[in-house]
Amino acid sequence: MQTLFEQQSHNLSGGSTLSGITDNELILRVVSGRVWVTFEGQPEDHWLHAGRSLTLLPGRMVVVESDPGNSRITLAGQSQRATTNLLRALLARLRGPGFHPATSVS
Repeated sequence: MQTLFEQQSHNLSGGSTLSGITDNELILRVVSGRVWVTFEGQPEDHWLHAGRSLTLLPGRMVVVESDPGNSRITLAGQSQRATTNLLRALLARLRGPGFHPATSVS
């Protein structure tokens, strides 16, 4: 079994597994193939195919296993700027068309 968070991209042969605990929130994206993902303390498992992604929360053991075929996954952190921009866009939608996050005071 390989450690999941040592690199940003992994090529998995059929049936091989990766595992680990992340310190930060990461996005696991399936580039090709299909993988099974399970988290410590969560009763449901996840099957992801190419083009799908899943957020990995910090502090939980996660295990990723490739379907019988080969799979490729990538891991990336969410940038602070992307998260801030997303939150601003959501706030603007909630508050209506006249809201401008840069000038409004809450």
